[in-house]
Amino acid sequence: MSSHDPEDPSMSDAPREGEGGNGWHAPGESWPASGVGSRPVATVRKEPAPKRAFASLGFLLDAGRRRKTGRFALWFLVIALALGGVGLLTYPIVTDIWAHKIQNRLDKQFASPAEKNLFLHPVEGSPLTRLIVPKLHIDIIVVEGISGNALRAGAGHYPGTALPGASSGNIAIAGHRTGFGEPFRHLEKLTKGDEVSLQTPFGTFLYKVIGPFDGHGNPWITGPEDWGVVGPTPTASLTLTTCDPPHTSLNRLIVRLVLVGKKA
Repeated sequence: MSSHDPEDPSMSDAPREGEGGNGWHAPGESWPASGVGSRPVATVRKEPAPKRAFASLGFLLDAGRRRKTGRFALWFLVIALALGGVGLLTYPIVTDIWAHKIQNRLDKQFASPAEKNLFLHPVEGSPLTRLIVPKLHIDIIVVEGISGNALRAGAGHYPGTALPGASSGNIAIAGHRTGFGEPFRHLEKLTKGDEVSLQTPFGTFLYKVIGPFDGHGNPWITGPEDWGVVGPTPTASLTLTTCDPPHTSLNRLIVRLVLVGKKA
């Protein structure tokens, strides 16, 4: 007779707690497939990792920053363009006022008794001659020098060229076409035979336009490096130069005149 009692639960074929096999286990617990002495392991419900949420939040923050940066750049561009436009509009006005004040001071100097000596020994910025162009309504004191500082007066005499009224050689004068009174703004309108006068402490000298012109009667245009246009000439000449086109310094517009007489 077998000692195994089939009615004894302790003797059943189901594995007991602590034994291996695929037997019974309590709800909510997992039973190892094998291994003596293994204990039930509680099933842990996995929560979704927050990385994606943080990544999405970071993306939104970055997008917000980009939008703010874009708006800032746009506003900066708008302000810069506005200031540039204001500058373009006010530049001629401000420089014209400046040149007008300089001309008032030069007028007083030009009328002084010391002007004769200053004319013979000019220094940069000193008044040299009064340029009068009836056709263009120009009446301006020309100073010695063509530096940026000297040309704030509106027009300047090229150092080393002949003095106004000289019986030979080339008197060369540069003038602004935009800003600082823009005395040579319409210099291209001078045509052959037009008169220009230069007043000095030693008298007023008259000149007439002879050119140079292109084949269509327009003033000659040359490059800024062409210094030959202000070089010496065998006859008494006057050369007027200005920038071309207006508002740029790409080229030089040239008008040549010759001495035709003198007024006491």
